[in-house]
Amino acid sequence: MKLIRIAKSGYKIVVAHKVRSIFMILSVVVGIAALTVVISLGKGTEQKILGQMKKLFSSNTIMVIAGKGRMESNQMKELSQASLKLDDLEEIKNNLSNVIDWDAVQISPERTVSYAGKNSIGLISGHTTSGESVWNINVTDGRFFTETEDKNLSRVALLAPNIARDLFGNSNPVGQEIKIDNIPFQVIGVIGPRGMDPHGIDKDSEILVPLNTLMRRVVNLDFIMLGKILVADEKEISTTAEEIAKILRQRHSITNEAQDDFMVVTPTIVREMIKTASRIFNLYLPLVAMIALLVGSIVVANLMLLSVNERKYEIGLRLAVGAKTKDVLFQFLLEASSITIFSGMLGIAIGLIALKFIYPIMSLPYTIQWGTLAMCFIISSIIGIAAGYYPAKKAANLNPVDALR
Repeated sequence: MKLIRIAKSGYKIVVAHKVRSIFMILSVVVGIAALTVVISLGKGTEQKILGQMKKLFSSNTIMVIAGKGRMESNQMKELSQASLKLDDLEEIKNNLSNVIDWDAVQISPERTVSYAGKNSIGLISGHTTSGESVWNINVTDGRFFTETEDKNLSRVALLAPNIARDLFGNSNPVGQEIKIDNIPFQVIGVIGPRGMDPHGIDKDSEILVPLNTLMRRVVNLDFIMLGKILVADEKEISTTAEEIAKILRQRHSITNEAQDDFMVVTPTIVREMIKTASRIFNLYLPLVAMIALLVGSIVVANLMLLSVNERKYEIGLRLAVGAKTKDVLFQFLLEASSITIFSGMLGIAIGLIALKFIYPIMSLPYTIQWGTLAMCFIISSIIGIAAGYYPAKKAANLNPVDALR
């Protein structure tokens, strides 16, 4: 019964001081909501990156990328990127028995695509005929281009879902003629959705054309951006990557590894990149939210200390008529913890609502885990007890005579 009376008294005090209570609630709500959003987005983004990397970078994949990140001037970077040729990949395939398939890629910046007065904007991506199998491209309508079409610089194209919808709506585009910057192309296929790649390129707003067609008829280039190589024996992937680098250095007349004008990326390197990204999402971003919670706990402690100073007479009167020190301590702890626990639940709810709005607006993936919600609730409870303990201790230790003066 005594505990119930103390709880009721604490509730009345909280309600009576609405402004102070609201500030305490807000100070915790902001931190808990931020923590809920950040952790959920971090986990969701991590899972999405892992999923994309598994599609893009299977365990038997080696990427050869033109250019070297350490190049400083724009001119040097452009020159280095122009050094990777189609012949380089053909030489690798001919000399390494562990290589079973490959595809070369060149991408044109966004271009205007039109059909019957309708326009869309998309990236033009050139592939060899192996692109369909090497990249696991799903052709939902029509077909992929042939080797003859690639050699003859045929103007044929496959449309990604967004481009097909923008230009043709619900109609079947296969067999129709579109224009890419006024260059006519015949649509021979439609590919399934692929989403965003790890570089932020929207693969659903892409147009696939034969590589030689792109390089000769659209962009007038003789070099490629990257090549994807599949190996037969995954255990030998590191050795194969080293051999690829040796072949490219020999072909590019490079004697010093530091002067490489290419990058050879293996699944091991990608896993390290994912770990680095995961540390950012799962450590640094939650740390920022925890700082907001720390500030909130300081606000709660200060407001509770203010409450003790304002209620000295009440505390002294209660102690004078027989209230025990532990009763006063319990009441102030109860006030602080109840406010922060309520604030924690409210912050979690606001965080979840925010995620519902963030996803359609910013297309940021998220995943809700009960462990995350439980952690946020526990943190808010700890904040209430920790921030309220010193003010409660100070109130319980007041001398009744001094407090009643």
